[in-house]
Amino acid sequence: MLGPVPPTTCLSPAVHNMVCVLGFEMQDHVEMRSILDQENRVRWRAIWERVSYLSSGVGLDYAESVRQLGPLCDAAHGHFMSLSNENYEETFHDWFQWTNNCEVYLIIGKDCPFLLRDLLASQELAKIFSQSVMNVLRVFLGSPLSLNLRNILWHGFASPHEIPPKYCSMLL
Repeated sequence: MLGPVPPTTCLSPAVHNMVCVLGFEMQDHVEMRSILDQENRVRWRAIWERVSYLSSGVGLDYAESVRQLGPLCDAAHGHFMSLSNENYEETFHDWFQWTNNCEVYLIIGKDCPFLLRDLLASQELAKIFSQSVMNVLRVFLGSPLSLNLRNILWHGFASPHEIPPKYCSMLL
């Protein structure tokens, strides 16, 4: 059952449910070290294991994947928010060099949804994702059946502060 949609949203009830409800249903505690190793590299296995597939074995179960990935997104967001600006920059500076605009992506703080909007709208990222078929990214950015954050933000469907910052943290 879909929850009420705020009157200020341009998201359909199904999209609002996917973005603003499903990722908050599970409250599992996830340790950040289960997601990042000592060198702050992503432990993809911990993430892949949360992606769900349809019972037919063909295709992703996007709703269940968003539910399962929600606690990982919470852990990523909590981790980023716990870092001082200096510690964050020192830890992650090198990871943003590929964007050719590293300084912009080092500003995380309270403007995370706007940072995500800008990151997803960059041509460099579009080129990289068009060459990738990773299922984890498809859950966040792919099909209209997924969170579809790139499309929602690219086309301006989301109201200010409507996209939970935890998704930005997870993508970063």
